[in-house]
Amino acid sequence: MSMGIHKAEIMRDARLSDIGDGPPRLESTEEALAAVRALLPRFAEFARDTDQNRRVPAESIRALENAGLFGILTPRAFGGSALGWRAFFSVVSEIGSVCGSTAWVYGVMTGHNHMLTRFPVHVQERILGTPGSHISVVFRLSEPWKATPAKDGYVLTGGQGRFCSGVDYAKYVGVNAVIDSGPNAGQLAFCMIDKDRLELLDDWHTLGMRGTQSRSIVIDNVFVSDEMTALAVDLGGPAVGPAAEEGPVFSWPYFAIAPYAIVGAPLGVARGALTTALTGVKKRIAGWDDELLATMAALYSRLSHSDQDIASAHSLILDDLKTVDTVEFAAVDPLVLARFRRDLAAAPQLARYATIRLFEGSGGSAIYQNGTLERMLRDVNAGAAHYAFTDDIAASNYGRALLGLPPAKSNNFV
Repeated sequence: MSMGIHKAEIMRDARLSDIGDGPPRLESTEEALAAVRALLPRFAEFARDTDQNRRVPAESIRALENAGLFGILTPRAFGGSALGWRAFFSVVSEIGSVCGSTAWVYGVMTGHNHMLTRFPVHVQERILGTPGSHISVVFRLSEPWKATPAKDGYVLTGGQGRFCSGVDYAKYVGVNAVIDSGPNAGQLAFCMIDKDRLELLDDWHTLGMRGTQSRSIVIDNVFVSDEMTALAVDLGGPAVGPAAEEGPVFSWPYFAIAPYAIVGAPLGVARGALTTALTGVKKRIAGWDDELLATMAALYSRLSHSDQDIASAHSLILDDLKTVDTVEFAAVDPLVLARFRRDLAAAPQLARYATIRLFEGSGGSAIYQNGTLERMLRDVNAGAAHYAFTDDIAASNYGRALLGLPPAKSNNFV
């Protein structure tokens, strides 16, 4: 062990001693799933209020923290579990089966722990080694913020950015910016800003995923230090510090796998919709005779196809993430990466249309506001609308790759 890593662990242990033993370290996927399943009744109980209040309850965030689930991607050197992306996705999907908004917020704030492994070690220790130091992000695809060099850092300008999921519980907000002058002029950077230095707008009024509080932020002449700024080219490189020694999963640049952090939310919602629909149908047909049951063949078909599509969607993602967890990024064929993007878009669409099919088969009882299936229909559609899940772009890109063609010049799919 290097002196740098040893020092980081000493600092971490000293910090955690101030707040008790800290969250537990989960030792296996099975342990993580047991931990999250113990929380599902509580999340289900809160789901309606989460939707109506446009906010995940603080109690839900604390429960996830206390269970050690926010550390599922955190390197073990900083007190995390480092269980990998298959375990992470499975936990997100479990949460999504009862509350899509809670799953989305958990996915966003946990997934970016992987990205931090490209920042300086002392920054990793400060954030990853401190329980409750959550991160939200805003990416402006068409027009990043502007970063103007200043003494020991940059001044960010550019105004408003949308979709800052879970910002109320974040300590830091990451944003993308283009450096406008100096030796790195023209380069894209990623800046971690203290949330308290930003203006937050209460503008999250949406069809679905209402509880994610994905509000807009405003950046106007905000300073960010050099150490909290990483060039995009560095984020695409190897992990820095102890994470580099903790397995192939940390060889993957975050932006190669980022959408996997949230894809479990709509897929989990679809699982929950299937369970909800089955419960309703069983109640409806209780006591029916064989002749009456025979009239429901179309409904049985809907249930079968929905179950198949939801299972297929999960299998696509789990197969992809097995590669992420076990294979070094440098050894992966570009065609596989293109397939990942296809799968990331295809899986939420399978989940979306499976849920629509279930809703259609549930009759008039499903149309009431504040009903479970009604909320899940809204949430799965909102989740599947994320830009990373745009099937038209991803499928076309993979089709070109199958033919040996490069991505279209107009393709800025991230």
